[in-house]
Amino acid sequence: MKRNGYFQLENKTDGLYLNRIMAMDGGYEPSVEDLISYCNKKSIPYDNAVALKNAYEQAADGSSVRISEGTVTAFSGWCEYVFDPDGMKAVAVLYPAMKGMPEMDMAELQADLNHKKVKFGLINENIQNMFNQKEFFRPVVIAVGQPPVDGYDAQLIYNFNTEIVAKPKVNEDGSVDFHQLDLINRVSAGDVVAKIIPENPGEPGKNIYGIEVKPKKVYRKVFKHGRNLKISEDGTELVSLVTGHVKLEGDKVFVSDEYDIPTDVCNITGDINFDGNVHIRGSVLAGFKVNAGGDIVVDGVVEGAELTAGGNIILQRGIQGMNKGVLTAGGNIAANFIENATVRAGGDVSTDAVLHSKVNARGNVEVSGKNGYLIGGNVRAGSMVSAKIIGSEMGTTTVISVGTDPELMAEIERLKKEITEDAKGKEKLNQILVMLRKKQEIEGRLDKDKVELLQKTMKSVIVMEQNLKEKKEEYSKLSQLVQEKNDSRIKVLGTIYPGSKLEIGSAILFIRDKFDYCQFVKKDADIVRINV
Repeated sequence: MKRNGYFQLENKTDGLYLNRIMAMDGGYEPSVEDLISYCNKKSIPYDNAVALKNAYEQAADGSSVRISEGTVTAFSGWCEYVFDPDGMKAVAVLYPAMKGMPEMDMAELQADLNHKKVKFGLINENIQNMFNQKEFFRPVVIAVGQPPVDGYDAQLIYNFNTEIVAKPKVNEDGSVDFHQLDLINRVSAGDVVAKIIPENPGEPGKNIYGIEVKPKKVYRKVFKHGRNLKISEDGTELVSLVTGHVKLEGDKVFVSDEYDIPTDVCNITGDINFDGNVHIRGSVLAGFKVNAGGDIVVDGVVEGAELTAGGNIILQRGIQGMNKGVLTAGGNIAANFIENATVRAGGDVSTDAVLHSKVNARGNVEVSGKNGYLIGGNVRAGSMVSAKIIGSEMGTTTVISVGTDPELMAEIERLKKEITEDAKGKEKLNQILVMLRKKQEIEGRLDKDKVELLQKTMKSVIVMEQNLKEKKEEYSKLSQLVQEKNDSRIKVLGTIYPGSKLEIGSAILFIRDKFDYCQFVKKDADIVRINV
């Protein structure tokens, strides 16, 4: 029959003795370290650890071995307790009494727990076994709290494509079809554009002191949206009020009913400024401006005009800029041709020809289709420039750059400087707060003007912290965009002519010979030519 071992100390006329009751059938056998710890807890004298170890080994045969010439005040059995800091578990270690003294019992343990205010989750079976089986010196879990059941955060689901990429279709004959770009998320009045799966708060638990333990905090979701949308009565659906175009900007949903212009943008219409998408069935004449919060589609030709779009710009024909036409898009730009114009895209630029223009794209510039000419001007892309023909036989100066965008670098430096200045300003405000609070602590109150100053300073700190957060997020976002990519390259799908200047990051290469079907990449500090 299994039995745990233990030891007892006994006072005799000639000193203090050690008695051992040995374990049987695999029961726990206390170690000499248990004995040393036991003696130290009760300040029991012994010569040294070596002598105590020898006595412990001698007592293994059942004999009573003297460990000290003096005696000690006899003591009863006792328990030590360890309580987890979070109040979810209690552990007891039972120690034996001296021979002839009473062992600790269930009633004493219960009194101890009452004193410690432990009232929930007692494991009676473990406690009973500890006493019945004399489980001395071993930690026994005597109480466990009920952990909370964590819930889950709410989910926000969009019922439309949140990432649209403009990429024109290249037909078998090499021509580019700018009609099938599929850039618009069309929505009808009454459509549910987004829905929320509500959060689950979970279930509270209880610690061993009977105190409720709350589950992990869960987060709600709320709709952020512009006009032309409404939230359902139960708050779980976002519904379009109009037929138009739905898009996601940051974390905000917008629905625009498209502004359709059946004529040219000219003296009849004046300049165009619209929150949503603009579809111009005719052309945009020189000197006029079109500004759209969404996409701009022009069926005709853009002359020396200015087009600015928060989304994409699609020109079914192209732009003859007359050295004053400007296209600026937060997304992609697609045009049949770009001539004598300035073009800036937050995404990609796709066209059949670029002639004597300044083009800057944070993504790629692809000059493809039947012609694929890239002649003259300055073309910059974040990752790749691809064209059939770069430069001309006449040696037209053509500058192609890929990699870091200087405009973005300037913006990052500006943000970096502002973040540093704002941080210093916040530190000064915090010093004022500390001073005012210390004055309040010492004097017990503040004058009216000091109270007003304290409140004003606290509001300023909150506003400054929010501004700092937004600037840091924008700084991080732009920093990722300007990182020079390892795959930055310039692709020549036909011929590149002398007179072309290539820039990849900080490396520069002047083309002095004609090359066919190749690509240029940066290797170490130089630009090298490799096969396509």
